[in-house]
Amino acid sequence: MPSAFNIDAKTLALCEDLDLLARTIVEGFFDGLHRSPFLGYSTEFSAYRQYTQGDDLRRMDWKVWGRTDAFYIKQFEDDTNMRGQIFLDTSASMDFGSGDANKFRYGRVLAAVLAHLMTRQHDAPGLVLFSDKAWQAVPPLAGRHQADEIFIALTRAEAAGRTVLGQNLVPLLETLNRRGAAVVISDFFSPGETAFELLRQLKAQEQEMIVFHLLAPEELELPFEGEVLMQDSETGEELPVHADEFRREYQERLNEFCGRLASECVKLEADYCRMRTDAPLDEALLHYLDWRNGV
Repeated sequence: MPSAFNIDAKTLALCEDLDLLARTIVEGFFDGLHRSPFLGYSTEFSAYRQYTQGDDLRRMDWKVWGRTDAFYIKQFEDDTNMRGQIFLDTSASMDFGSGDANKFRYGRVLAAVLAHLMTRQHDAPGLVLFSDKAWQAVPPLAGRHQADEIFIALTRAEAAGRTVLGQNLVPLLETLNRRGAAVVISDFFSPGETAFELLRQLKAQEQEMIVFHLLAPEELELPFEGEVLMQDSETGEELPVHADEFRREYQERLNEFCGRLASECVKLEADYCRMRTDAPLDEALLHYLDWRNGV
């Protein structure tokens, strides 16, 4: 499917107003879909469904009809409504990626965009920030101003600490006593089974899951030459390597890691989406809408 609306990484880096940016991205994304011959491909959930005989004409979206000559009905809170917890990794490893493609910046904007999208669709988004500490930054709630609360929390968030399933995260997960959806945004770089354990805990709480696995271009390509001193951003451990000699082994290990994470997601019935942080956000939005349409 052709890209409907692109906001590149450089634009993300320059804009600090998450409210404005999220609204611009989502509104532009849907406007692009409405002008696309693929309208309806993944937008059945996106506040619209096709008109069927007997529907209330007062709920017809005449703007869509004017653009496409097709009849679509607006959906409201009674039609959809889902508790959607957004889990954003705020560990130190997320603060990586040269300027425009920084993983934490990209993940924060993605979380803001999804919060606005959920609010627009009358779902009930919430926000959990996690590293070696975790907290429910914004409890899930349906309401027109819910996304604003999430924007404020995201603006204040910083990347620090290690990615571990801390003691304060487990009790938080156990409070998810109502079936809902969990959107996990992370690089999943963590010691041992920590990253997988988060997903297993969410599965145990009967949460539908979609995983956005963020990787910076430098992590995928290792575009360095000669002797390089690699440093673990979470532990400070350093390892001198020769980039040219190490590149093949590194990429094999990375592919193995990504494959294992994807396989674990299959076992847990979670949707897996690997995202480069220099990719336009409409790719993530399309993936989310396709997944949400099937939940």
